[in-house]
Amino acid sequence: MTDAVENIIAKINEDVERKLSEVELEIEKKIKRIREEELSRWQRERERIEHDGIREIESLRSLIISRAHLDGKRELLKAREEIMNKVVENMKRNARSAKKYGEFLKKAIVGSKEVFGEDFVVVCIPEDKAVVDVLVKKVAPKAKVVLGEVKHGGIIAKSSTGEKSIDYSVDAMVNRRMNEIRRMIVSKLFEGEYA
Repeated sequence: MTDAVENIIAKINEDVERKLSEVELEIEKKIKRIREEELSRWQRERERIEHDGIREIESLRSLIISRAHLDGKRELLKAREEIMNKVVENMKRNARSAKKYGEFLKKAIVGSKEVFGEDFVVVCIPEDKAVVDVLVKKVAPKAKVVLGEVKHGGIIAKSSTGEKSIDYSVDAMVNRRMNEIRRMIVSKLFEGEYA
């Protein structure tokens, strides 16, 4: 009987070894499947992170380019504004030496006469007094010429009572026509430029 028991024990051991081999094989298959699933999930996650990172980098790049473009545009506009201001200031400073300056003074005196009549005061700078005296004698002989501060030349006409005045200074005339002057400067200096 010992042979039969030994055979049964050997058979049981054989079955246990076979079952253990099957379980080990099954466990290895499950581990391999889990590993592949985790590897695939990790790969998808890595791709998602890379895609999001690339999208974020592109977004940041676009933002930086956009800001740089705006900064460049702002600097260009600032430079253009400075140039226009310098041209306008130069225009004001040099107005007295322009060919039509005498004509400008005459129109200012005629305009003053139309508003105030024959009796009014003309304020001018010392450099223009001789020319203004001659023009006033021709246009409005009863008007009085006095020296005063008139920015960049021209005249300031005042009623004989001093209550009302009209500013015909070069500074005031340029400022009144500033939009037109700026358009002319832009068309002459910056034509074809894009901000």
